[in-house]
Amino acid sequence: MRTTRAIAFTICIASSAVRAQTPEPLGSRIPTTGLDFSAVDQFWRVVDILTRNGDPSDSQWQALLATPGYQLAQMAIGPVIKEDLELAFKPSRHVAFDSLTKLPNDRAGRLTHLVRAASLRRQLGAYRDSLARSAPIADAVRAAARFLPPGATKMGEPPLVAFAIFRNDGYSLGPGVVVDLLNAYESDLVLFLGHEFHHTYVERVQQSALGGGPRPDDAVDRPLRMSIAALRNEGIADLVDKPFPLTWANPVRATYVKRYNDEYAKTPETLRQLDSLLEVVADDSTQMTAAGQRARTLLWSNSHANGAYVARTVYEQFGIDSLYPAMSNPAALLRTYTAAVQAKGSPPPFTPKAWRVIESFERRYWR
Repeated sequence: MRTTRAIAFTICIASSAVRAQTPEPLGSRIPTTGLDFSAVDQFWRVVDILTRNGDPSDSQWQALLATPGYQLAQMAIGPVIKEDLELAFKPSRHVAFDSLTKLPNDRAGRLTHLVRAASLRRQLGAYRDSLARSAPIADAVRAAARFLPPGATKMGEPPLVAFAIFRNDGYSLGPGVVVDLLNAYESDLVLFLGHEFHHTYVERVQQSALGGGPRPDDAVDRPLRMSIAALRNEGIADLVDKPFPLTWANPVRATYVKRYNDEYAKTPETLRQLDSLLEVVADDSTQMTAAGQRARTLLWSNSHANGAYVARTVYEQFGIDSLYPAMSNPAALLRTYTAAVQAKGSPPPFTPKAWRVIESFERRYWR
């Protein structure tokens, strides 16, 4: 669901330092496809030790952290798994747990999620066993294919799906998809995976378009550029699993659902503010970094809701095939969105000055 997520493409750029801290080189023991539950199995072994106020041995921690699920989880959230588990389950850390979970931050959410998962151990165990007997991957590929160009899901095998328990989220990363088991239990897993698989196949389309070569990257313009690219990345993927208005029944996600719907509805105004940021950069390139930082805040939740508004407007106005050019070029989505809103009699969302910046990104990175 990516409630707090940076998208896969952003994570892959930002996580190079994290990769260096994982127990083994990433991919050394990560399968290329299928379902993997080894992280969940190791999770319960370590939790049993910690709840007795014991200390898992180095080899026991290594067995947990070397699983595909926790290798991928560390790519997404950093090397925090061991400390999170100790805080959540070790009685001697209870005072620290109480203090940290009162804070309105990401760690508090992770810690309370871990404890909640442990309270549902029997249900999660039964769910894990049911998944091993089902075929969610094939169904998720079909869900992803709906908003992809014909043949995109034929580009290699479906990615690995590794389950772990680490936070209420899931991520599509280079080696595969990692999904929190409790998140999966309380979601429509097929649609959730369809969203993540969409990212995987878009990445493959992009690599094919670039001939598999390395992509250019500039740290100065990266935050602004990636915020704009996320409108495409998350926006089209959200068509797979997030209708509007979003109505997920789970009360744990009520705050996210309300914020998503609010941000979605005010997208035209948000894009006007983004346009103003781009105009500033067009006049003064030294403002690129500041504009990027502001854009990351403006486009809430890594552009999910705003991108979904843009993508759905295009889809409803012109049809699915109008989304295809955006798979390898985020600027194409904004260009088609502009045509869609103008077809409805509304003014274009971006001024010529703003387009100068967007098209500079297009020339350097997206063609």
